[in-house]
Amino acid sequence: MNYFNQEDHNWFQKVKEQPSEYQIIIDNYSIWVETDDENSETICVYTFNSYGYEFIYGLLNDIGINADFY
Repeated sequence: MNYFNQEDHNWFQKVKEQPSEYQIIIDNYSIWVETDDENSETICVYTFNSYGYEFIYGLLNDIGINADFY
């Protein structure tokens, strides 16, 4: 199963490259990207494919670290 797909990867890179525009928000049951719209209201622009340990696993593998579940 792919816990970190290409779209997840692309959004992670976008947040990394534009930290003043985007922020990753972490909740118990979801991880998403927020930004402010033209009215300075915070909006969700993307929700990641996974969360929790599955997100960590997928992210570590995406950045080239050999990780596996125990």
